[in-house]
This record gives sequence, structure tokens and C-alpha cells, in this order.
Amino acid sequence: MKKRNVFAKLIELKRAFIEAITTKSMKNDDGKIFTRKRTLWLGRILTIILRCNPCSLQIRLDDYFNDIGQKEAAVSKQAFSKARGKLDPDIVKASFLQTAETLSGCEDIALYRKKYRLCAIDGTDIILDNAKELLAHFGGSGSKRDCATALGSLCFDPLNNMILDGGLYPYGTSERYAARKHIEAVNALPLLNGAENLYVFDRGYPSKELLAEMIDNKTCFLMRVRKKFNVDFDLTTRSEKVDFEYEGKQYYVRVFKLVLDSGEEETLITNLKEKHLSKKEVGALYFTRWGIEVKYNTLKNKLELENMSGRRVCTTYQDFWAKLDMANTAAALEYITDEVIEEKSKGSKNKHKQRTNENRLITKFSDKYLELLVTANPDERMRLFDELVEDISRRPVEVKPRRKFERVPPRKKKFCDRRKRVLR
Repeated sequence: MKKRNVFAKLIELKRAFIEAITTKSMKNDDGKIFTRKRTLWLGRILTIILRCNPCSLQIRLDDYFNDIGQKEAAVSKQAFSKARGKLDPDIVKASFLQTAETLSGCEDIALYRKKYRLCAIDGTDIILDNAKELLAHFGGSGSKRDCATALGSLCFDPLNNMILDGGLYPYGTSERYAARKHIEAVNALPLLNGAENLYVFDRGYPSKELLAEMIDNKTCFLMRVRKKFNVDFDLTTRSEKVDFEYEGKQYYVRVFKLVLDSGEEETLITNLKEKHLSKKEVGALYFTRWGIEVKYNTLKNKLELENMSGRRVCTTYQDFWAKLDMANTAAALEYITDEVIEEKSKGSKNKHKQRTNENRLITKFSDKYLELLVTANPDERMRLFDELVEDISRRPVEVKPRRKFERVPPRKKKFCDRRKRVLR
């Protein structure tokens, strides 16, 4: 399947998934929950969660019942909250996994050197509401450890703008533990014949144990290491092969020293052979890791990942997986809008290449997502899809290369009041 067709396919898969979902796959199924198809049956609850509108819960419910033509049947937020508390978050996670697997199975995904699928791994703090249940489960940050915080972690393909795997863990969880979980999950995803996964890490991940484990498993990696991690790495003055010992066994990595524009020196290591990665290419390859930082910006500031709709553990996991699922579904839509924009701009005299405006994409998509999921007529869904693509591609933005901005300290406020909201 081509990338331009994957969004329409995803909508069909999600509709089928929602219709077929049962309590049999839920850990907490006791034979008494969701046994009757009432107003808030299992499929409806899942649909409302997947929409993940940051508006008030009651507005989200009113919009849903209005879209399905049952405005008078709208339920209260209290009734919905009680019902969703019985929904296993793994059901929402299963929707995300289906989306990631479908995107990974595209036959025209971009590969580095036509051989490697880039997999950038990084973690981030997820600030939660200070509810006692959340603080007890996830732990807290701050000097008094009283600010409920979770560890969020992603494995992201920067060349194809897709989240390959994700995870939400208690705050004290090691990022290396999350990385191992990502590698296990991503290695199971579909991959083109002859291609391999290449994992890219920043300097918070290196350990002799992890390096030895990846080399033994023949897992390809490119990793930045901090100073004083290994004396031999620090003493290296040029690209060369350096060995280290772990549990009585010798391992070898290639070490690169690069000087950034700021004058800072960074050390990169890899187990790729020179014919697959030269010294001239290593800096540009590592820079692709910045794509995961951009994706975190999208998740936190545009999809409002930290703006959870509940204050319980189960609802936090539900919202987390729903936001990742929505991000991937929006990325699938971006594949075709980028292609439409490229076709329209052929022969133009534009100075820069044009691409989809992400803010417009998320806003327009979130407005129509629910309607696409609940519309039963396939011809009507196709009409909505065509209108959506045309609307989004009408106002592209320019891709300006080599743009650089000084990093500024983050504000302490949870949401910056000078950032325009994307969702509504």
C-alpha cells in the first residue's frame, strides 16, 4: 500500500476495530461490564476517547451525539466518566498499535541509504494533574516529589513522521528500560525486505550493558555519549575503532568527534561499518534525531498531551494512547496533502519548497475526525475525505532550510499563553 492511500485505509480499519471490540480482550472483564448495548456502549466510549478533544468533557459528549444525529441522547460527563473507568486502556493502545503497524507496512516509506529505517528514541517528563491517585501511581517531581509526573517515551521515525512505539511509565523508570521495550516492539513491526532498523540515541542512554546487549543482538545504533563516559572515547582525536570490556568480553565501536557551530564538541559512537556510514555522513545522520524533539513539541503544545481529560490512572493511559494514535493518523493524512501540494507547485517559481501547514492540518483534521469515524456511507466518507484534503492543502507553508534559533529556557507555566491553540 502506498503512503498516499494509508489514511483512507486507517479510517476503515478504525471503524472496523470500533465495531468489533468486545470485553473479551480486557484484563478486567468479569462478565458483568458492557454486557448491554446501552447509550454508552463500548464502541461509543472508545470513539469519544480517540477524538481526544481538549474542550470540556461535556462539550465533547454533546458534539459526538450531535454528529451521530442523536442530540437528545447526549449523556452527562459524570455518566461518561463512570463508564470509561471500566474500559481497559490496552484497548486504546491496541488502536495505536494497529495504526503504527499499518503505517510501517507502507511499501514506499523513506529509508536512510535505502537500507535503514531510522528510529529515534527519547523520553520526556509528562506533567499530570496533582491527584492523589496519579501521584501514588506515577510518583512526583520537584524538591518535595509532590508534583505528579510520568515518564513518557517514544520511538519515532523522523524520515516518515511516524511514531513507531510509545510508553508511559512511573517517573522513576529508567529511560534505558523504556528503550529496550521500544526496540522489542519496533523489531516486530513490518519492514521492507532487506531493510534494518537503525536506532539513534542522545547522550542520556549510553551504558556498557546496553551497548553490549545491542552489539550481541546485532542491533544497529548511533549514539551520542557524554564526556567521561569512557576515557578511551574521550582521548580519541579522530574517527577510529575503540574497544571496551563488559563482563569479560571485548566489544568494538567506531568513535567520531564532531565540532558543532557553537564550538561544542560531541562524541558519537556506532556499530555500523564504514561502508554503511562514513565520517562525512555521521553528523547529518545524528541531526535527524531532532525530528523527535519536533514531534514532542507537536504532542505537548499542539495536541496538548499533558491536558488530560481525567484524573485517574486508567483515564491518563487512555488519553496518552489516544493522543499518540491521533498524531499518527494526522501524519497519514499529511502524506497525501504533501503530495497534493507538491503536484500543485510543479512549475511554480516559488523560492522554497512547500509543505503542509501542521497547525492547519491538526485543526481541520480534528474537526472532521469524528465525522469520518461515525459516517456509515462510504461515498459520503470519500466526499468528506476529498474536502478535507483540498481544504488543508489550500494553504501550505514554505520549507526554509538552514534555519537556526537560539534555545531559550522553558517557561514554568504549563501552557504558554502566547502560543496559538491548534485544537478546538
